[in-house]
Amino acid sequence: MRTPLTIIVVLLALLVPLAFATHDEGGGAAAEEPAGTPVATVARRVEELRGLRFARVPEPVRVSAKEAREEGIADLDRSYPDWRRTADEALYTRLGLLPPGTDLRKVQSSVFGEQVAGYYDPRTDRLSIVEDAGGTAVVDEVTLAHELVHALEDQRAGIDLPRVDATDDTGLAYRALVEGTASAVMFEYLRRHFPPDVALGGLLGGVFAGTDTTGLPPFVVHTLVFPYVRGQAFVEELYRRAGGRWGLVDHALRDRPPASTEQVLHPDAYLRVEMPEAVRLPDVGGALGAGWTRLTSGALGEWQTAQLLSHHGQPSREPAAGWGGDRYAVWRRQANLPCLAPCVERDVIAIRWRWDTRADAAEFEPALRAAVAALPHALVATAGRETTLVLAPDPATARRVAAAG
Repeated sequence: MRTPLTIIVVLLALLVPLAFATHDEGGGAAAEEPAGTPVATVARRVEELRGLRFARVPEPVRVSAKEAREEGIADLDRSYPDWRRTADEALYTRLGLLPPGTDLRKVQSSVFGEQVAGYYDPRTDRLSIVEDAGGTAVVDEVTLAHELVHALEDQRAGIDLPRVDATDDTGLAYRALVEGTASAVMFEYLRRHFPPDVALGGLLGGVFAGTDTTGLPPFVVHTLVFPYVRGQAFVEELYRRAGGRWGLVDHALRDRPPASTEQVLHPDAYLRVEMPEAVRLPDVGGALGAGWTRLTSGALGEWQTAQLLSHHGQPSREPAAGWGGDRYAVWRRQANLPCLAPCVERDVIAIRWRWDTRADAAEFEPALRAAVAALPHALVATAGRETTLVLAPDPATARRVAAAG
């Protein structure tokens, strides 16, 4: 599922307590919330915090919530075409991660203009701030700082658009790097340039008043927040390992971004260059025969695997921690069957995970079985270090796909 390069208002609400956990009580010069800091001043502060210099400071454009929504939908339609959204709806609803009948275009469209405070478009180098997103100068200023980091890193390292637009594990890992860096700088900016009472009051007063995620499926909220929360932790660990310098983060941006959410969740795996193992799926097409088309394929990754378990009430961290690689494919019957996702009669999902050890596979299998127990015609099988899940229209088809090698 694709997430945009934006700053999500709900993120600020979730991270407000963390922003002050290590706050220097003597920091910040202002005694009350400022009326607004000049863009040039914010940019200079961002340069100092990030250790890079702008080739050109972008002038932010203020847009209404309506304009933000229209621009967001246009970008969504351009980078997340119908066929890919359709495949993702089939995958995530069949796995139970999204409610039946979820329309991802409508869900993600609702985010723009309602949950977005600002966004940077690397295609046009345009930086936009949404009017009245937070309603306070604090929210406006830290949003500007966050988006300026995107612009700065795009100028100096280049934002990889194909990776930003990827909807599987590789795209999520890359967005965690990009959003994690901007979030790390943003919260250091907040700690350094606002007194605690002003910062806390400004964030709480603006953010909680306008933040409502009740209409969003929990999996969507978790996917939106992951790049910021876990990405920030990943970036800050690289920064710490480099002795309080940006060298490892710059290397990641320019030369070797994280290849998986496993590397984001476990920075040691990134530093060891522990790459995902190649996984070969069963011969789904051969097992299904004529009349079926593959819609898409990709990797769920460690984080989405953990989400699958936890969404269905299973302990997620340990059973997913031995992830070594995976591959999934979504196949659809070509006959025109008019049903909303999840369409059990029309779609086949095949996923195969490879685990670091046989013990990891043995730990994962019962957790997965419990997680998918309520899903129609779900077959789970483990052989050696590999676990296969097949979701099919009927048990016989599931067995045939799983046995296809």
